Amino acid sequence: MRSICSLFCRIIITVLILLSLLGTASCGTKVAAFTPLTVLSFVRGNVVIQKLGTSNWIDGKEGMTLEAGYKVKTDDGATATVTFFDGSIIELNSSTEISLDQLLGKSSTSPKTIRIGQAIGETSSSIVKLVDPASRYEIDTQAGVAAVGGSKMVVTVAIDGTTQVYNVEGTISFTAQGQVILIPTGSVSSAKPGEIPSTPQPGTPPAIDAPAVTSISSTMGWQLTSLYLNAGDKFYVNYRGGSWTVAYKNFPYVGPSGYSVDIDKTIAAGYKFDSSVPYAYLLGKVGNGNLIYIGNKGGQFTADVSGLLSLRINDSDDTLGDDDGAITVNPVALATETTVTNVKTTTTVNLATTQTSTATIISSATVIPITGTPTSTGTTPTTTFTTIQTSTPLTQVNVWLTTTNDSTAAPVSTLIVGSATTLYIWAQGGSGQTGDFTLYGILQNGTQMQLGSTKHATQGNVIYCGQWNGGFLNTVGSVTVNATSGGTTVGSTTINITN
Repeated sequence: MRSICSLFCRIIITVLILLSLLGTASCGTKVAAFTPLTVLSFVRGNVVIQKLGTSNWIDGKEGMTLEAGYKVKTDDGATATVTFFDGSIIELNSSTEISLDQLLGKSSTSPKTIRIGQAIGETSSSIVKLVDPASRYEIDTQAGVAAVGGSKMVVTVAIDGTTQVYNVEGTISFTAQGQVILIPTGSVSSAKPGEIPSTPQPGTPPAIDAPAVTSISSTMGWQLTSLYLNAGDKFYVNYRGGSWTVAYKNFPYVGPSGYSVDIDKTIAAGYKFDSSVPYAYLLGKVGNGNLIYIGNKGGQFTADVSGLLSLRINDSDDTLGDDDGAITVNPVALATETTVTNVKTTTTVNLATTQTSTATIISSATVIPITGTPTSTGTTPTTTFTTIQTSTPLTQVNVWLTTTNDSTAAPVSTLIVGSATTLYIWAQGGSGQTGDFTLYGILQNGTQMQLGSTKHATQGNVIYCGQWNGGFLNTVGSVTVNATSGGTTVGSTTINITN
């Protein structure tokens, strides 16, 4: 929360600069304004768009601007992400269709309103906290209306219109036939067209891929992304949409480049996280390394130390209380060539026998030396073998957490808020499966982080995957651990955090 002095100074200076700009406008001075847009920020597979007033569908392209009245549809096997003007995100799973019925940014005369129609399929919404109580984010279906106020929810609509609304985090309501149901975190309510919502029951939503873009909130300090970098790695941070402000009552919403010089100098000095760049500029760092000036430059950037990439708005931690909005970005590591050295293994071969070596390929290029000494007599040649193991996708991984270092202990499903419990992570490939998988933890604020390195499951053996410090369990909600293999979520477990 900003101090009274800070907020008062910002208001006074705002009035002065408005008078100043009015004076210079008559001299022909023009200041380029940033216009927050709703964008198709990620596309995988066949995604199509129908514009308002047309009947034909066109191919959806990443970066395409979307407007009220547009429809977005994913084909079988396709997914898409829409980033709204305020940084909120909706993920469309396979075979899903939505319509953007109303997109209204907050103004002096109207609250922020995002209203979506969902005809069929599965969506996952991550909504920026609505600072104005009159603002709305709603999904309309044949059966009812799901409304959120700065939360995460999953909505599924079957072909007959049956709707299920899952509360992943925050405050969710479901209205049908005039009946309003509040859905607790970790629960689900459903309704068929013409019926009232069911009483909420504990429920886990269907697996929907983690967002391909990362949302960075203006109301928080450093926020971890899922991108792990080694020192010297090159990377990009591509802006995908959304907007934020350092004082929603007094200053406009801008993108990752922050405020123009004219506006920046009107905001009270002394409250920036870094004074060398404008307010609302996008900042980054890798691990505990040096500050990286991201802005809207994209990259490339270089990691000075090893660690996870973190991002934040340029505004001091003490003055985030009147910030609003979020931006979405896509952090990507630059692919580098891996040189394999010392891979030669010399083996003496008996000329009277036939020796066969089977070589498979792995992306990590882990060298497996051939062992064994064949018997031989007489003159023998030298043969070089290079064996590289392959990475095999899994179709099922069982994941569970315990509070003791014992895989047979009772799995944890509920913890008390504020608990400092250390969680032990265990995983097991499905029966008879062998392959590689990676674990990701999804925090209560939606941040996704990779939990350690890629793991290898062998014939269903239980694997100890490390510890997760429970100190982040500071609010009521839930945390999730997902296992992914070959780019697909193949296992998941969720812990509900309660009072």
